[in-house]
Amino acid sequence: MHTRARILNSAVQAFLRQGLSHTSLADIAGVAGVTRGAVYGHFRNKSALFEAMLEHAGLPVDPFLIAWHAPEPDPLERLRRALVRHLARVLSKGVARRIYSIVYSRCEVSEETREFWEKMHAGRRAAEQRIADALADARVQGQLETSADIAQLAAFTHASLMGFFIRSLAEQSSVAPRQSAEHVVDLAFLLLRPDEPAD
Repeated sequence: MHTRARILNSAVQAFLRQGLSHTSLADIAGVAGVTRGAVYGHFRNKSALFEAMLEHAGLPVDPFLIAWHAPEPDPLERLRRALVRHLARVLSKGVARRIYSIVYSRCEVSEETREFWEKMHAGRRAAEQRIADALADARVQGQLETSADIAQLAAFTHASLMGFFIRSLAEQSSVAPRQSAEHVVDLAFLLLRPDEPAD
């Protein structure tokens, strides 16, 4: 394994165990079996290292940053499928859940992590905007009321999914990722189309 990849994998282990603020680059070097200079040779600080972790895993800054390309004949169903897929990914026991769990349960807000959190907040805004784009297309297609507050609905949808994911990090019981994701997204969508009868 190349040095850079070994450092990234070791960082995941160290951050999960100690939290981001309580883990130094020297700690990561020790886990990786390399010198501290080798770590600094690849990453200027922990924020840069964490961003590289996301990139290395092929993950967006925000777990619900979907791809959206209009026009779409059934925007709401396309949005539903995308959100189910993204939520199921972070509910599954895999690299995405491990990395995002560091962000939302092991990353304290401090001056050291300020730059990182600014980027995370920008990622959240981008994710909400993608959802809003999808909802705007749905409104054009007549799937939503013309009076629907797209920005508010997008923020609610994102917050609902993010809240469920963060809550799941504290749960020890196992869940069926796909089934749980579908249920949560469908519940969130009830607000989008409140006149539709629930099953």
